[in-house]
Amino acid sequence: MDYHIDNAKSVLKKNGKSFYWAGKFLPKECINRAAELYSFCRVLDDLADNGEINASKNLSNIRSNIKKKTFKNLENIYSIKYPEFLNSSSQKAIIDLIDGLILDQKAILFKKEEELIRYSYHVAGTVGIMMCDALKCYNSIAKSFAIDLGIAMQLTNIARDVLEDAKMGRRYLPGSWVQNISPKEIVLAAKTNDLKKIHIISKGIKKLLILAESYYFSGERGFAFLPFNTRVAISIASGVYREIGVQLENENYNWHNGRQITSIYTKIKITLFKILKEIFYFRIKKNHNSELHIYLKELVDERKGN
Repeated sequence: MDYHIDNAKSVLKKNGKSFYWAGKFLPKECINRAAELYSFCRVLDDLADNGEINASKNLSNIRSNIKKKTFKNLENIYSIKYPEFLNSSSQKAIIDLIDGLILDQKAILFKKEEELIRYSYHVAGTVGIMMCDALKCYNSIAKSFAIDLGIAMQLTNIARDVLEDAKMGRRYLPGSWVQNISPKEIVLAAKTNDLKKIHIISKGIKKLLILAESYYFSGERGFAFLPFNTRVAISIASGVYREIGVQLENENYNWHNGRQITSIYTKIKITLFKILKEIFYFRIKKNHNSELHIYLKELVDERKGN
């Protein structure tokens, strides 16, 4: 078990730098569980992105095994260790996550905001639900806020990776926002410095990050359901990831000249600010704004918050 956790932490350190940084503030058991969850999701993500023609079939088989609770098959066939601490709501979330990864096997050309939000729930809001279990936050209402934080971070991720995604034939920015510019046109615009199309995509990214802010705001309201140390850690992780969007905004949404990277200095500055904020800012448990889940009604049970 120790080897498994050590390996999971190595995966987190290599691939989840923002959360690994913030995880230093988590109790040992929580960071172990969070690392195990991250490693589990990472294996699924790698299966989806490895470019193999049978990726959809493998993901569907994993989905079937999880629904049947035949978790040993996951380890024997796919080298996936199912996190035993996940409860029933998280099992549903994993199914929803895999559905999102299967969707990613096709060319992505979203038309409307609804598709963007639903996708972001599938691949990241679901992780928020599971992270609640990892952090021992079993309040069902808190999971609605965790979904929002996951969606916010995914929207930031999409804003950062517009060009990289376009090279893989994916455009997550809704066509209604960017005059239906195709992934090929996005790549060509960056290569030829087509200022008109660059500006159209920049406006789409601006709209995307404004949308992300509403979900970050809601996600932060959910911190009230967490104990202090855990709250500090998640607040730092959220702040460090959100900074990617802040840097994009500060550079006038300049998406075509490489990915944004958060420096160590910036991480330290955000960390200190978040610690002070959580010490002095009194958080009150509030009701969740169900309007943020208007496109998720058949996926999310607002009465239970998950």
